[in-house]
Amino acid sequence: MVRNILFGFGVTLLTVLGLVQCSYNISTRGFSPFRSDIAIAFFEEAQKQSENDLTSRDVSRKQCLRDINKIYEGIADLQEWALEWPDSWGRLPVGLFWGHTISMGAYEECIAASHQQTEAHTIRGKYCLANIPIEEYYKQVKPRKNDIQARVSYKQTDPTRFQLGICIPKSCSAKMGNDLLIGVLKNVTNIDFLKKNMVRETLCRTKEPIILEGIDIFAISLVATVTAIMIVSSIYDAVLLKQGQKGHPLLTAFSVYTNAPKIFTVKETKNPNVIHCLAGLRSISMMWVVFGHGYMTFNQLPHLDRNKFYTWIETPYSMLVQNATFCVDTFFFMSGLLMLWGAFREMEKTKGKLNIPLMYFHRYIRLTPILAVLILYIMSLYRYSGQGPMWIKIATQDKKCSDTWWYTLLYIQNYATPHNYCVGQSWYLAVDTQLYVLSPLFLIPLWKWGKKALGPIIVFGLLCMACTYATFMKNGFTLFRVQDDDVDRRQALTYYPTHTRVPTWLIGVIFGYFFFKFNRGRQIAMNKTLVVLGWTVALGTMLACVWGPYWRILPGTPNAPIVEGALYEPISRASWACAIGWIVWACYNGHGGIINDFLSWSFFQVLARLSYCMYIIHRIVQNVNGARLQHDTKFGDYEAILRFWHDFGIALTLSCFATLAFEAPILGIETAIFRRGASAEPKKPHELTNVTTDAKKDEKSCSIES
Repeated sequence: MVRNILFGFGVTLLTVLGLVQCSYNISTRGFSPFRSDIAIAFFEEAQKQSENDLTSRDVSRKQCLRDINKIYEGIADLQEWALEWPDSWGRLPVGLFWGHTISMGAYEECIAASHQQTEAHTIRGKYCLANIPIEEYYKQVKPRKNDIQARVSYKQTDPTRFQLGICIPKSCSAKMGNDLLIGVLKNVTNIDFLKKNMVRETLCRTKEPIILEGIDIFAISLVATVTAIMIVSSIYDAVLLKQGQKGHPLLTAFSVYTNAPKIFTVKETKNPNVIHCLAGLRSISMMWVVFGHGYMTFNQLPHLDRNKFYTWIETPYSMLVQNATFCVDTFFFMSGLLMLWGAFREMEKTKGKLNIPLMYFHRYIRLTPILAVLILYIMSLYRYSGQGPMWIKIATQDKKCSDTWWYTLLYIQNYATPHNYCVGQSWYLAVDTQLYVLSPLFLIPLWKWGKKALGPIIVFGLLCMACTYATFMKNGFTLFRVQDDDVDRRQALTYYPTHTRVPTWLIGVIFGYFFFKFNRGRQIAMNKTLVVLGWTVALGTMLACVWGPYWRILPGTPNAPIVEGALYEPISRASWACAIGWIVWACYNGHGGIINDFLSWSFFQVLARLSYCMYIIHRIVQNVNGARLQHDTKFGDYEAILRFWHDFGIALTLSCFATLAFEAPILGIETAIFRRGASAEPKKPHELTNVTTDAKKDEKSCSIES
């Protein structure tokens, strides 16, 4: 049906353009490529109105019509400056029948267009992205026979608007541009658009000089100051190193000579007290996060063949994107494991005591600086990072931050503003921080009562899984995309809340307890048959979690009962955590083989140390890169992978700078001030510090390379 409808719409528009061509009265000299362009009809319509409305008392309207009349005269005389206005308009889009419902035109040409009419007045360009309703066209189209078979089965609907880039004089308001566009469309289509608000001021842009606000100056000053401190600290450190001396920790905290080796130096160690595979798990999960988020941005781009998305989503490959959320469960599992391990190590030294206020302080001071810097960028310099039609459409992060930034810095945004995140991916930080705040409720009983405390903890985890199940059943949610019509609300109630993430985190805590008590510093032998069985079950479980729902999105598959999604959501995430637990246990105990060799690859150590900054930065990089586009794109997996490496490379580079400028110095200052207390905080999977203890210095200690 869609192809028939689109075909009919295309025929209608082509007829419209033919009518426009026949109605032109412009006496051009020679050939003009604009004679069959709707842009010319716009200026011709405005010129007609200017003849009747120049007596109006509305000064702004009179100036607008004068400017349009001047442009019209220039077009008729083939003046280059005047032709820039219709030249920068969008045209009938190529690929309309494949879902390409936007024609952006030439944004930069429009806002740069200018003509000095008098010494006191210059005509300047104003770009607007008009939303033209097209429902009326589709109602007239006769669908082809057997359209159900021709149409893809996913939730493809008829487009309701066609976005057209238009260029009008700066002196014209959006309302004036809307009125003129309504007149043109009415003349050539015989459809009344009188009540349609197609041109809005929020979707218009002009070329304006950059005027820095206070927050912009502060952001620039902060980065410049930190950079200067890095240079001075590095020079100070280098001079002392040449003299064979060691500088004061506070004075070398920003030194590249001190911090760079912590990130990029890889030490091969055979220390059995180090779980090498965690670096690989964290790095791969981080890349999966970037990959999944990349497709989210990629899907918003102006594709010539946008309708391919509806067939792509039914491919097995698409499940790697649709179920990329399991990588977050890997992080939660590692978070619980490492939190318990680090806390128990500290409690060994303090005879079961935890300095809880100091734990919370260290947690906040380590995570917040780089997050605060990103929020500052979004609220200040972000607006200068790009421009264009797509920037108008999707670069709205600064508006979200203006009202919700402080929720993010308090780590409560997953409950306070689940539909309006300042930093979209920061919901994970909120959940992880809230779980960290609650961790003493589990740590202290496990330390005092050991296995006896496991029963209540397991029951609590099961109750949280039951809560997720009940939320699905009560609201009628489903995870299977063809039926899922309430994604945002489902995410807010079952994906972002902390209580729905407790089970996966607790599995990591429980695994960490047994690991710390019974497996620390030694390897447990296992029969090869059991090893093969364990790997088969673990990998089979992970494959089932990712591709299990695939058959539900295939054409002709019956609708899933609500209970199916309600069970799948909590059970699949808990099962994934158990499978990750097996991988960690098997690799640590010498049963990992080539998988352990791969996950322990030294390259992953470096990437893991950058993973926190990478997680914070990558999403804004993807948004900026996508919003800066001013040309059409093509939908395809190869194109998406190219964009992934493009975004990944930029995010990795920025992460190196952010780590050296903000994260590593804060850790250095913290260690210098709290020499003994610095170890009180359980190490998290996304932190920089490489918590590797020399076995010769402390043979009884067990550390995790993070």
